[in-house]
Amino acid sequence: MLLPRVLSAIVMAALFIVAVFVLGETAFSVSIGAVMLLAGWEWARLAGFSAQTTRIAYAGMIGTLCYGVSIFSLQQSVLYLAPLAWLLALVWVIRFPSQIGWQHRSVRALFGAVILITSWSALVVLRQSPNFVVWVLLLMGLIWGADSGAYFAGRAFGKRKLAVRVSPGKSWEGVIGGILLTQVGVVIFSYLQGASVTGWSILAVAALITVFVSVLGDLSESLFKRYESLKDSSHLIPGHGGVMDRVDSLTAAAPIFVLLLLLVGWL
Repeated sequence: MLLPRVLSAIVMAALFIVAVFVLGETAFSVSIGAVMLLAGWEWARLAGFSAQTTRIAYAGMIGTLCYGVSIFSLQQSVLYLAPLAWLLALVWVIRFPSQIGWQHRSVRALFGAVILITSWSALVVLRQSPNFVVWVLLLMGLIWGADSGAYFAGRAFGKRKLAVRVSPGKSWEGVIGGILLTQVGVVIFSYLQGASVTGWSILAVAALITVFVSVLGDLSESLFKRYESLKDSSHLIPGHGGVMDRVDSLTAAAPIFVLLLLLVGWL
């Protein structure tokens, strides 16, 4: 399994580099839309739909909604749905295994549509910024930093479980490790950008919120997979599971990160 995993990681890294550094705005929007279509096909299974025709139809609906958002230039507007969706997800994770509405397929399908459409919209809005490369690398750095910091801190110091019924492997110590690592990255980034103390403070708060939501994205997918007795969202990526297994944190973090940048006037 190691070779397919390594090869898949190389391919994903290459695709990311091409998307960020090579593709224009339209091609980037279409490519991210294609990723959301695949994620939508997987999410239909997480929502409880096993028939292939239903899953394909759901993915098609995600693509149609993204197209509609694009036609009416609603990318920024739909981002305001993200905080509502993730506050709801937080309640679900805290209350799990209590079934307080999320177990219904229609609720999970609607939640998936919101997070996928807001994720696509966030990345499209980010791509329109003249500082796109800087912002997208910072976003990915926060996600990867939070994940890496959580992994090493959790292995070294993890004792208090974060959400044992949802994801037994995660600990509060891991979350703190991820926060500390990303905050160090924010300090370095702010210094290199020549940011003021005010600018650094705003970015530090935005990074903290983004990291928390990225963790919530991971936990939310784990909740739905556990409910559906699934190990992975699919087997599309050899050695890595499915698309949602790779972008669960991104789908949570990207809309919140971009919305915060818009609210402070940096986009």
